Amino acid sequence: ENQQYRLCLQYEYIGSGSQGRRLLKKDLEEFNAVLPMGYVAEDAQEEWSWGEKDNRQYALLLIVIAIIFFTASILFNSLKQPLAIIFVIPISYIGVFLTFWLFKINFDQGGFASFVLLCGITVNASIYILNEYNTLRRRSPQLPPVRAFVKAWNAKIVPIFLTVMSTVLGFVPFMVGTGKEAFWFPLAAGTIGGLVMSVIGIFIYLPVFTLKANRK
Repeated sequence: ENQQYRLCLQYEYIGSGSQGRRLLKKDLEEFNAVLPMGYVAEDAQEEWSWGEKDNRQYALLLIVIAIIFFTASILFNSLKQPLAIIFVIPISYIGVFLTFWLFKINFDQGGFASFVLLCGITVNASIYILNEYNTLRRRSPQLPPVRAFVKAWNAKIVPIFLTVMSTVLGFVPFMVGTGKEAFWFPLAAGTIGGLVMSVIGIFIYLPVFTLKANRK
């Protein structure tokens, strides 16, 4: 292939996936240390590269965010309120970055999957609150915006909190134990950190943006 001779070597490893990858990396380093010039040993197992040269997969996040924006625009018949929903997503990403940085977790496919998952989970809470807020404003136009938002918050915060807590607890089993899988452990850690930060964003950012837009 490409005027080069290739020899494919395959072996079976029984045990933890993360430990198997560490063993494979160690074996490759030992092979490359003794191979003569012109020969190289590489891992051809992963078909989806996550190196610095391949960042095209992150364009999928823009597509997901665009779909959420247009869907929310149709639901609310507005362009300002969907922006408030969209900007909660980067706030949740701050929690992902802090989690991977504080606990020194390797960012791979699991981290990217947590990005995609958070796009859908974090906007649900904002949609619930804003939809209830708009309903109250249409039903009682004389109701002040602040009071309408507080009533919408009180009506939806319990199911939102239960949804976040159930999702966090559902990912906890992937983080305990000695055999932490390379995909599921970063996915669980990133999702939990992003959900915690999204609650802070909904509590602080969403009312400020919504009430300021209505005041204008």
